[in-house]
Amino acid sequence: MTVTILCSGFGLGFYTPGLLVKAGLGRQGIPTEVLVFENVMGDAQRGRVDHSRRAYHDDFSVALMSQRIPQDIRKSIDPEQVSRLLQQWQAEGRRHFICLSGHWIYVLELYREQIGEALDVDLLYLDAIDSPSWKNVKRRIDKLEERYNEVWLFGHDEQPMNTYIDIAGSDPVQPYAEREKRLLVHGGGWGMGTYREHLDHLHNAGFALDIVLYEGDAPGDTEQGQRYYRMDPEWRTWQHNSEGRHTFPPFAEVIPGEPEQYQLHADYHMLCEIERRVKAIVSKPGGGTLADSFASGTPIIFLDPFGEHEQRNAERWEQYGYGITYDRWMSEYGGGTDILEQLHHNLLTARQQLSPYPEQYAARYKQSIQQLAGEAGQ
Repeated sequence: MTVTILCSGFGLGFYTPGLLVKAGLGRQGIPTEVLVFENVMGDAQRGRVDHSRRAYHDDFSVALMSQRIPQDIRKSIDPEQVSRLLQQWQAEGRRHFICLSGHWIYVLELYREQIGEALDVDLLYLDAIDSPSWKNVKRRIDKLEERYNEVWLFGHDEQPMNTYIDIAGSDPVQPYAEREKRLLVHGGGWGMGTYREHLDHLHNAGFALDIVLYEGDAPGDTEQGQRYYRMDPEWRTWQHNSEGRHTFPPFAEVIPGEPEQYQLHADYHMLCEIERRVKAIVSKPGGGTLADSFASGTPIIFLDPFGEHEQRNAERWEQYGYGITYDRWMSEYGGGTDILEQLHHNLLTARQQLSPYPEQYAARYKQSIQQLAGEAGQ
């Protein structure tokens, strides 16, 4: 009765939350497997994903333009790999799935038709509205909500949040007064956005910075307390470790003149350790960043969004009182910490009122197993 968690490497916001869910379900004693969509694509298609990642990092306008081009991901699927995967699922009796990326819907629909039975599938949405992968699939396959269970992690329409993805070791959250006067600055998993344009301004506001570098980026000076970090540029989401499993990104502090020592944690990505000790995250409003913000009690200072879905993410987070736009933080609050502390307390208060998604899922899962066992015994 393995729960299959379906992720994608098209952005770490469709990947790392899946591994966090896996870790949370593991703490509930539930067997899981994470799969990444790129593993049912051909080598050439994965190469194009890599090319896009570099292009989007180098020029944010290219990334924004790409969202306006309708795409049919089915052209990238390798039929032989999908056939082998579905045969494996059927042989193992796979029925429980958590899907973080719309790309997987085509595969799930094929599997549902192949076995002729209903599946127990959570569609776990990591944005306040449909991201491009979900928009594209819903143009071609309608009424997903009639056969799959929709879970909007950050709420949807008039519905508020009712769950979150917890992170091991994040509770209790470090008291805000004990956090360093530092900001974590990054461009999401692919290093996209305008974050590099604001570094000097943030220094002038009196903050030391933790800055995430990407691939060929070189660290700058450290005279004002800057620290630099990087994911292993050789690592890809679709790779497996020696045990055949997907892992969080290997992560290292970049110290000029010293070799980079990449580290892994089994239960969370190493960026979480930085998020727990800074005053705020300065980033575009990606879904993975919002999930981390809530779990760590760390507010977000929003930079320019990557498309409409991230714009709505920022609006919702600001509406909840968990984040603030960069321009408003500077113009209305002078780049100060008092408003950030208030946002932090709002996050803590809200988190005390919600139960983690892995716990909610585990309760439903265990109930379904008991029902199956009862039916088998009749």
